[in-house]
Amino acid sequence: MIWRLITYCLLLIVPISFGQELRSTISQSQFLIGEPVILSYEIKTASGDSIRFNNLQNEIPARSTAEGSSLSSDGINFEITQPFDDTTKFKGDQKTWLGEYVVTAWDSGMYLIPGPTVLINDSTFTFDEIVVAVHLVAPKDGVDLYDIRENFADIPDKPFSILEFLANNWWWLVPLVVILVIAFLIYRRNRPEPDEPEEEQQMSLKQRTIYAIEALDNAKMWEKDKLKEHFVELSYILRSYLTSRYNINLLEKTTFETKMILTQKGLNEETVNTIARILSQSDMVKFAKSQPDIIAILRQSTLAKQIVAETSPLDFDNVD
Repeated sequence: MIWRLITYCLLLIVPISFGQELRSTISQSQFLIGEPVILSYEIKTASGDSIRFNNLQNEIPARSTAEGSSLSSDGINFEITQPFDDTTKFKGDQKTWLGEYVVTAWDSGMYLIPGPTVLINDSTFTFDEIVVAVHLVAPKDGVDLYDIRENFADIPDKPFSILEFLANNWWWLVPLVVILVIAFLIYRRNRPEPDEPEEEQQMSLKQRTIYAIEALDNAKMWEKDKLKEHFVELSYILRSYLTSRYNINLLEKTTFETKMILTQKGLNEETVNTIARILSQSDMVKFAKSQPDIIAILRQSTLAKQIVAETSPLDFDNVD
């Protein structure tokens, strides 16, 4: 009698414990940087079951994979480009719940998106993880793609030697010195006395960078079929500023490496993500032949100037 009772209880528990079906899918397992894809989570369960799913708001964390299999310590966040949307449908005694994110990535590589958890009645379940590949340009059969690295060669400066200069140029230095002395005496005699000495002010790193970005915009290179050159210059200006501001070398780094270095420097996560988007947009124009409109071009410049303003020390020179 006891064994029959136990068997009957097990028969009641099995449908309750194993009646749920969870499925996670993505609209494209391979896509380009900045391309939107749909990440879907589906649950099939009894119509009377309660479902509690805590959706994310801005980003979904992911992990990098080595050769498409083993996890590394690096990772990125997939940006949620549209609000989370979920629907519920009923058919007989069965209920189907579907939740969808629209996401995109801003760094190329192989990534694993961990499966989120969901609470069904009083039990916790986990969706399957999803592996995706993000490319800078469209992949071709039989051709391996690698991250693009920008390389700049530094030309070493030869130390100036006064002795060497005098030894090689002594024969024309004498008349040159005489001419300079005479010119200085004439200028000094005829120069009007200034009311107040003017104080020379050297432009700060912030001022020089913003001036360079504005000069680049005023050149309107996109009107001369030089859109690629415009974004190459914008990327160089931003990388040069960050290199000088934080005493690091970013001119030879990829967008992903730049993002990791700035994060290690302690920059705000939102600021780092904005910098990565500007550099990724430049990469897409340079190598994927993207053609943004004028509004998108000027928006990148505005974001670059905003980054300079946010990461520069406060300027009290003009405060009364």
